[in-house]
Amino acid sequence: MTVLVAYASALGSTREIAQHVASRMAETLDAVECRSVEEAGSVSGYEAVVVGSAIHNQAWLPPALEFLAQHGPELAKRPVWAFSIGMSAGLPKLFRSRGAELQKQRLEQTQFQDVPLRGHAVFSGVYEASQLSAPLGALFRLTGGRFGDLRDWAAIDAWADQITAELAEPVPPPS
Repeated sequence: MTVLVAYASALGSTREIAQHVASRMAETLDAVECRSVEEAGSVSGYEAVVVGSAIHNQAWLPPALEFLAQHGPELAKRPVWAFSIGMSAGLPKLFRSRGAELQKQRLEQTQFQDVPLRGHAVFSGVYEASQLSAPLGALFRLTGGRFGDLRDWAAIDAWADQITAELAEPVPPPS
């Protein structure tokens, strides 16, 4: 089973998650490659694809959207999973779970129409105060927001393991 884990990362957190997912999947599957969407090239040599992007302004990064558009017909012929890296775990506690669900729904309705997905997960990344202006950062903190490395590695591992289990299952012979 040859799998591509492709990613678009703005500040490195999404790249690190993609590398972790690929490494985890490679423990069970024969060939797993991790590449940025700009370096990935054709997907025709892969039997499955996992693609992820950081979320900025409620959308995937332009290179990730370009990857989906360029390779959409080929991606539609193989199993594809997507992951999005946002900051929902940094939101004030009252809004965290609802914010993550709304973000997931919005992305699925606007970003993935041309590529049927086997699954889509939204994880939080690293969110630093320096990414906001000082007044916005102070307001964010005052409303209960938090900064830092908000990645939930156990959830990421569970998601990668679920995909790996699906791909490792033998395909039943046609009846």
